[in-house]
Amino acid sequence: MMGVRRILPLAGAMGMLLSVADLGVAQDTLPHTPRVSGMPRGVPLLCANATVVSAGSGAWSDPKVWSTGAVPAAGDKVAIAASHKVTYDVVADATLDCVEVRGHLAFATDADTRMRVGTLMVLEGGHLEIGSSTQPIGHRVTAEVAITDQPIDPRTDPGQVGNGLVGLGKVTMHGAEKTPTFVRLSREPRAGHTTLEVEQPVSGWAPGDYVVIPDTRQLRAGESGDRYRSQTERVQIAAVSGTTVTLATPLRFDHRGARSVGGELELLPHVGNLSRNVTVRSENPDGTRGHTIFISRADVDLRYAAFRDLGRTKNGAVDSTRFDTRGQVGRLGSNQLGRYAVHFHHAFGPRTTPTNGHQFTLIGNAVVGAPKWGITVHRSHYGLIQDNVVYDTRGAGIATEDGSESFNVFDHNFSLQSAGQRSSASSAGYAGATRGIGIEGAGFWFRGPNNYIRNNVAASAATYGFALPEGLRSVRTPAFKGADTSQADEWVRVDMTAAAVLEFTNNEAYGRFETGLEWVWNGAVSNFTVWHPSHHGFNGIPPDQLTLSAVTVRGDLAVLDDPAENPVGIAIGNYISRQVEVTGADVQAMRVGVLSPFFYGQTPAPGRGVGSLVVENGYFASQIGVSIATAYTSNAAGGAPVKTAEVRSSVFETFSPQAGNDWPAESISMNWGMRPRDTQPRDPIAVFDYNKQAGSDFRVYYSYDVPADSAPCGETREGIGGWVCEK
Repeated sequence: MMGVRRILPLAGAMGMLLSVADLGVAQDTLPHTPRVSGMPRGVPLLCANATVVSAGSGAWSDPKVWSTGAVPAAGDKVAIAASHKVTYDVVADATLDCVEVRGHLAFATDADTRMRVGTLMVLEGGHLEIGSSTQPIGHRVTAEVAITDQPIDPRTDPGQVGNGLVGLGKVTMHGAEKTPTFVRLSREPRAGHTTLEVEQPVSGWAPGDYVVIPDTRQLRAGESGDRYRSQTERVQIAAVSGTTVTLATPLRFDHRGARSVGGELELLPHVGNLSRNVTVRSENPDGTRGHTIFISRADVDLRYAAFRDLGRTKNGAVDSTRFDTRGQVGRLGSNQLGRYAVHFHHAFGPRTTPTNGHQFTLIGNAVVGAPKWGITVHRSHYGLIQDNVVYDTRGAGIATEDGSESFNVFDHNFSLQSAGQRSSASSAGYAGATRGIGIEGAGFWFRGPNNYIRNNVAASAATYGFALPEGLRSVRTPAFKGADTSQADEWVRVDMTAAAVLEFTNNEAYGRFETGLEWVWNGAVSNFTVWHPSHHGFNGIPPDQLTLSAVTVRGDLAVLDDPAENPVGIAIGNYISRQVEVTGADVQAMRVGVLSPFFYGQTPAPGRGVGSLVVENGYFASQIGVSIATAYTSNAAGGAPVKTAEVRSSVFETFSPQAGNDWPAESISMNWGMRPRDTQPRDPIAVFDYNKQAGSDFRVYYSYDVPADSAPCGETREGIGGWVCEK
């Protein structure tokens, strides 16, 4: 209503009351529009009306460089003019209000530097350089940007973009290399150990660095949720020699590896290095936290930097500032969407692709302590996210936000210790969202399938190691590298209903989580290793076709001795009208190796064919090797069942945990877990070359409760758990 002044409380550290009429309309920085930036009001000029402007090129510490004839001081708004290059060469305690880079701001590479600033903004055409690939920050010095605890200005920044590093131009960071950034251990870490043995020599790891070792336990039912007490350990290095890392303090917990049912140690955890000599951090994590955001044509290359205690968006109900149709503020948000630790937001990258072939690059960084997501890729494409370590997040360590993200490469990253929640509240603010979006606690959470996911490790997440759980309809994908998908001639609409994940290979998940990989897409999962999941190694169902090849799952024998624990290696939902192949699986010490339950009342979709599930060349040393519920014989159309199951050339080891439970040890079952027990006859499971014995072919029928004279072969086999007919 015109003329009405409504008083609204402002969020967090803003700490005052303003009326809606007091809030101005912030302007975009340059000709880019709100449509490009993906923000309702665009990106405001966060450092307008500078009090100090560069008068020429030179050292920051030189008074002659500045319009005032003095080095910038506390409270100043500083601007680097477009034609100037200023070298930041000081360790400053004064808090700058903001710095705007239209020219070139380069941090010294051979001396310690520190900048304390509220907002550091790099405009189109500007360049922030904190080390480069040809001249990184020297390993004996440090460079730091501390985002200070300043109230957000609701007049110029109601969308709360500022108070952080905002990049629309070129942003380059390159610290001293740590290689590898994470590495597998070669000896099982135990409580009291003061050394870690790693698989390969490390370079750049040094005394004083902090490393992190994940909680590797397979949790029992009463140990998760609010009862969870983390055993992930962050410890300091005292010395490094070859493959031995000496710790400043002893380990407090065991970090056990995975074993075969025979007790052989097969898999060990990793240790990640969290220290870098280039740091962007929040000065007060409990105050107004900083964040980083890279938008539109930003040209971003970040390597071997630490992003610590950043991000303002919390893993709870999203409450963003609302604007009316005139662009006026209707209500200020208290938990603004999109203020993450490291955030590529509608970042299409430069028109001319960088020489490494990627529109943005994030290599070797450490992201530590985020209240929601650590690394976020949102409507950004053709990026390289590689060799990063992400630790202590909420919701997800590494995430893609809306499902349009395409052709990004997620390669060899380590994400650990991500907490979560099951509330659907935080889906508020996402168009079309019906439940929580990436809030459950995952190492990696991908809303869409159109990316390459390879060689990554997830550990100690609350719910998922990897999650690709979101079905989508159609999305805009870039027509070429550097395409601006807000422009009609630069995008291609793709129907994602039956899309396949571009690549999911050589990934690993272990410790604490419920499910190693949650999946709803077509495609292939290959060479996936999961150990110590409390519920499932793999869980999902494709729209049409899925191949799982060389999936390895290991459970904890001690947990399996508890009859209340029922972990499953590979769980396939109702496979009616779908073609699923599981080849080369190796599942040990789980309650069930492969489980596919039947969901009642489902029929094939119109025009869809018969569903099939094939398990081939597997090795199963679990209490129940394979348990598949086929279709009712009454559902057969024209004599053909609506779904079929085959088990081929697979080996089943006799294995039974020490504790008793309701289910006997079985190789192939159609009964496990059915409630209530079902007396309707089903189509059989066809078994070929059982235990790799050529010609050992038979069928397994359901159920215990079928009378003997109704059995298809007129006989029963005691202890089999179903009806068996030799061919």
